[in-house]
Amino acid sequence: MKIAIVRGKFLNKYEMQYYEPLMAKHKLVGFGSLYPFHDKFVFPVIKLPSPMDLPNFPFKMPVLNRLCVDAQWLFGLEEKLKGFDIAHSAATYFRITWQCLDAKKKGYVKKVVATVSDTIPFANEGIWGRKRFKKRAFNELDHIVAISKQAREALILEGCQPDKITVVGHHIDTKKFRPKGKQKKESGKLNILFVGRLEFSKGVYDLIFAAKKLLADPELNDYNLTFTFVGKGSEEKKLLRLEKKLGIAHKVIHKSLSYKQIPNEYQQADIFVAPSRATRHWQEYFSIALAEAQASGLPIVTTTSGAIPENVGPAALLVQPADFYSLAQAIKKLILNKNLRNALGQKARQRAVKLFDISLGAKKILAVYQKLL
Repeated sequence: MKIAIVRGKFLNKYEMQYYEPLMAKHKLVGFGSLYPFHDKFVFPVIKLPSPMDLPNFPFKMPVLNRLCVDAQWLFGLEEKLKGFDIAHSAATYFRITWQCLDAKKKGYVKKVVATVSDTIPFANEGIWGRKRFKKRAFNELDHIVAISKQAREALILEGCQPDKITVVGHHIDTKKFRPKGKQKKESGKLNILFVGRLEFSKGVYDLIFAAKKLLADPELNDYNLTFTFVGKGSEEKKLLRLEKKLGIAHKVIHKSLSYKQIPNEYQQADIFVAPSRATRHWQEYFSIALAEAQASGLPIVTTTSGAIPENVGPAALLVQPADFYSLAQAIKKLILNKNLRNALGQKARQRAVKLFDISLGAKKILAVYQKLL
């Protein structure tokens, strides 16, 4: 099969790692903007101009989306799709999905698939034209890949036919993301890790407040706690100021790393925290970081936001979103109980190998393609 993976600006290594094994027997080509998130894969990448690549300016995305209906637009994509068996796009309202459907209408590509992440029904419909985009997608897409059961339910509520949807969650390389093994560490020294975008919806403020409570807890005086944040985001400067205000800046580390370096960062951690909270228009889609943490054998504290519960199952401690008191208590429980940390870490690793390895994801995606053709 000749397969086009169309992601525009959002072409990234996190998702593509479970598509790459398909290269053994099939031809894959990635389609990104001129400056996608990542552009080095085992398959070739064709880069096309996109409004998404314009330099940042105030209210960039609201302006571009209102001008274009959706700014995820690759100029000349339709012609480039000539001769492909499958065009696999993302989201029902992205313009690249509309373009793939146009290419199919012209006979350039045989089938069109889209991956959908949204867990809230009728989200992203506030911009004029997007309801029309979604309606066309439901009518003309040959299949939809939902990354969670919750995303599937949202699609059905929006009017999509259930038999047109297959759930395929994110998958990760469990050979790269793996426990480091036994190592000697300073007694009582624990590294608590967060990996993700530094945004309000990711619960970063909840973790900072929880960190303050834990560092001030007299029952934890014998522990040397460090909180490591890996990632960038719009809240970074505010977070740094808050850490200084709370007097914990010396206990908080911020890092920006390449994806190649991330597995080692998990191996240096003792506890992983993903305190996502829902907003009016967004809930956690799935969280690749949680799958990576499980594969790395880490005990996890996270929330019930979005599709997180179906991601972690029984391999994590779950608390309500936006509740830093409960978040701190759950982390404290793991700090004080090494046996619980070890048990949860082992359970997490087993779950990741069984459910989230890239070989499994590749098989599921391939099955969707083969069924269509």
